Amino acid sequence: MNGNVWYYLGSNREKLGPVPAGDIVAAISSGVITASTLVWREGLVDWVPASQVMSELRVASPPPFPPPLPPSGLAFRSESRTDDIVYAGFLRRWAALFLDQLIIGIPLVVVFVFLAIAFGSFKPSDDQSGIAILQVAYYLLYFIVGALYYAGQESSKHQATLGKRVLGIKVTDNEGNRIGFGNALGRWAAAALSYLTFYVGFLMAGFTDRKRALHDMVAGTLVVDRWAYSDHPERQQRGNSGCVIAFIIGAVLFIPIVAILAAIAISQYQDYVIRAQVSEGSYLADGMKTAVAEYVQNYNRFPASNADAGLANPESIAGSYVSQVDIGTQPGKIVVSYSSHPPQKANATIDGHVLVFSAVVQGGNIEWICNSTAGTTILNKHRPIVCRD
Repeated sequence: MNGNVWYYLGSNREKLGPVPAGDIVAAISSGVITASTLVWREGLVDWVPASQVMSELRVASPPPFPPPLPPSGLAFRSESRTDDIVYAGFLRRWAALFLDQLIIGIPLVVVFVFLAIAFGSFKPSDDQSGIAILQVAYYLLYFIVGALYYAGQESSKHQATLGKRVLGIKVTDNEGNRIGFGNALGRWAAAALSYLTFYVGFLMAGFTDRKRALHDMVAGTLVVDRWAYSDHPERQQRGNSGCVIAFIIGAVLFIPIVAILAAIAISQYQDYVIRAQVSEGSYLADGMKTAVAEYVQNYNRFPASNADAGLANPESIAGSYVSQVDIGTQPGKIVVSYSSHPPQKANATIDGHVLVFSAVVQGGNIEWICNSTAGTTILNKHRPIVCRD
């Protein structure tokens, strides 16, 4: 058997050769071929590191075609590469998770805020169904987006989410191979166990062998440096590389965005609170409408005062935000007044303003309008839906 002609793999895993043994020796001397470079000659079952055949490089014979290259995802691993694996520690993994949560969470929160604004503008203040629907939709969307994001990224050629890529880590199976979409999806679902154990499952990455969290053990996965199980294990980074970058990115992106969203949310919440206070006047006016309608039916005219309609005096019909309800200011009108002075505690925006219900008789029936035409002075966005211009 003649083994003077060899093949070897280049830096990009391209097959080079055939070349004589002398060229292999020269390439080793110049550093082009290292001890871990994969080589092959006739008589070898598979590609092997050059370090294992140094003594045989003077055998000469032109070989036939070499066997197929090892699959890119299952590259040959020399003893030196499998023994020196850098596992991602807790801080490195936490920083990656922090970035991933920003990547997923910020767009969803922005969408949620603007949808909440839309619901707040078109739903009555006492209607909570819209907010409940939004909350359910938000969590459903979060789980769908989260599952696709984590499973899709970790089963891709990068083997890592965007956050993990920034931190220079990736996900593999227990043998260092790329995992499939199903396995990645199961790993994401198994993370629920770590949440259910009050985050102890995540903390396990700080003290278990090979730094595995609970969901890694369930899914049979590892989180390692991006250069682990590769042709260049010497490039692996030890320690908490990249964590500072993650925190800086978080500070640059997260803090301003949260501040903006908080300002929007606070403004919308204040408007919601004011609408809720204004709605108290609507409730109080409903009872007055019935009394006025009965009076008109009996006397064919509008009552001139609360007493005419058999109602308590205006100041006695009050609430937490409404100071009085008067039907004697103008015939056919119910005037609801708001106050921020004790004992009332209305928002200062509506202090001294009124919500006016004006009766319109049509075919023997009374319809009520309460917009600006009727005399309402409260801002349009703070009125009940039926009272807006």
